[in-house]
Amino acid sequence: MVLNIGLTLDEMERYEEAIDAYEHALSIDADDLQAMQHLGLDLHRLGNFPKSLQTFEKMQAVDASCEASYCHRIMIYADTGDHERAEEMFYLARLYKEHCPHCYYNMGCSLRDRRLFDKAIYCWQKTLDLEDAYPQVQVRIAEALWGKGELESARQHFLIGLRQDPGNTRTVLDLGELLSEMGRWEEAGEKFRRAIELAPEEPGGYFYYGYWLARTGQPADAIASLTRTLSLDPTFPGAHLRLAELYHARRDIMATRQHLRAEMMLRPQDPNLLLDLSNLLSDARQDRAAIACLRRLTQIAPSSPLGWQNLSVALFVAGRYAEGIESCREALKLEPKNASVMFNLAVALERQGRLARAVVWIRRALEVDAEDTSLQRQALRIRFLRWRGRLTSAVRRLLHVSA
Repeated sequence: MVLNIGLTLDEMERYEEAIDAYEHALSIDADDLQAMQHLGLDLHRLGNFPKSLQTFEKMQAVDASCEASYCHRIMIYADTGDHERAEEMFYLARLYKEHCPHCYYNMGCSLRDRRLFDKAIYCWQKTLDLEDAYPQVQVRIAEALWGKGELESARQHFLIGLRQDPGNTRTVLDLGELLSEMGRWEEAGEKFRRAIELAPEEPGGYFYYGYWLARTGQPADAIASLTRTLSLDPTFPGAHLRLAELYHARRDIMATRQHLRAEMMLRPQDPNLLLDLSNLLSDARQDRAAIACLRRLTQIAPSSPLGWQNLSVALFVAGRYAEGIESCREALKLEPKNASVMFNLAVALERQGRLARAVVWIRRALEVDAEDTSLQRQALRIRFLRWRGRLTSAVRRLLHVSA
């Protein structure tokens, strides 16, 4: 009876109340595997990964042959970035059930997160072989194809996904973004408007529509749509940034800085958003804030060469050459053949008067791209400075001898 209450609450998406019901069911029968399974799933839905894992581990302790105890842990480990454990759970699950659509689906998500798109698509195709109407698989395949750059194939799979679930606003928005990337602007706009029609109280539709309006040269309407986004959710990621871009284009310095500060206050975690935010902060001459933003980016995504490169430039602009040089070195560890970073490093070393080291880096840059005219000019400049320095030293020595 109590278990059925939990199942009913799940259908109503009242997950916290459902968890209470399942915990009550387990207080009556501590070995109720069905109650444990649904409890673990709801804890996962609400982001309580440690307790969800504990629940599925308890299922395994009660019955080691219960395939579901392994199957659902694949997704939890994938969500927490522990992909090695996700694979371990995948193979353990297959010992008890050779072909499980949930296992293949969850494993596909783990592979997608590692950008192993072909392997992810293989897993999702296996899911469809086992259960042809499995929810969201077509959309996942579309995302992987998009990641591979196969945009038209991705569009086709998004359309199949929408035919299966036409009211899914997230899929409508993703398709709109894909169509924008394909340059199919009118179709993209139609999708964003459709998302607003489907969920007029959801901020996401207004945000993407506002961004689309900005990119299609309708700034006034874009500002209105993005402002509507913030009226529905004052913390919506990226809305303040996009408004700041629009006001910056209008040369409204006060409004630009106001929205930049508001975005910074939200402490964004998305690397791409942080990169865009730092660029606009630099354009608005908010150098200290840009540096702080880029430092956060390099902490969140230390393997991003662009993050380190942009941080070095921001530090150089602020006159902090020693720190900027260190950031250049971090960028070059990740991209040893990045001629732009080498160029920036050479310029910084020149400013410090370390002309011999500057020559070394400009030569390395020319080895990568001998045709780059800016590198050629910088090489000539450094050689001239070194020649002038040597000439000045020689003249001083002569004057000293003459005296």
